[in-house]
Amino acid sequence: MTETSEDFIICDHLPREDLSVGRVYMQDPSTAIAPRLLAPQQGQRVLDACAAPGGKTALLAQLMENTGEIIACDVAPGRLRRLEGNLHRLHVANTQIEQHDWADPQIPDFAKAGFDRILLDVPCSNTGVMRRRVDVRWRLTPEDITAQVETQTQLLKNCLRVLKPGGILVYSTCSIEPAENELLVASVLEATSGYEPIKLRHSFPPDDQTDGAFAAAIRRV
Repeated sequence: MTETSEDFIICDHLPREDLSVGRVYMQDPSTAIAPRLLAPQQGQRVLDACAAPGGKTALLAQLMENTGEIIACDVAPGRLRRLEGNLHRLHVANTQIEQHDWADPQIPDFAKAGFDRILLDVPCSNTGVMRRRVDVRWRLTPEDITAQVETQTQLLKNCLRVLKPGGILVYSTCSIEPAENELLVASVLEATSGYEPIKLRHSFPPDDQTDGAFAAAIRRV
């Protein structure tokens, strides 16, 4: 077993017992970039808008020391069941699970009070995880990127509406495509007043020896 970075280790065998009782969770270190950039505080109200399967939600809960409130959303019952199972196994106690599609402009009742922090880990092209999902290189087309950008733009615009003044939203992908990342964030903020970019983070597989990822922190001013 080798330690790679804070909270992450490389195992020389599958730790079945530790997995089954929630001592560990399997994910790439790049998945921690967005939750750590969001930096939720104890007692805050946090939205994880596209939460399944729950690895990032669990890290948010850890950062908050299981205090405050996390609303974890996803769109499909099957994904919500997987989310619920993972959070239960990982002993997450401060999370409420809701079914909602944030591409829908209608604000649900649970979101009308707003959020101090929002994690928006959007569906994307997955070009940052090609080393694990080799099918991506064969099935992905330019039209797929265009369709993803349209959905991602709508998701970001809708989630910004429920961010409290002074609150922070982190938009993230597992893509290395500028069209899904910094170009999209710049376009949305240019068309939406009252928000400012704070910080961008990237990981790139050849340089970082992790999956590719992007995260952008945005503050409502």
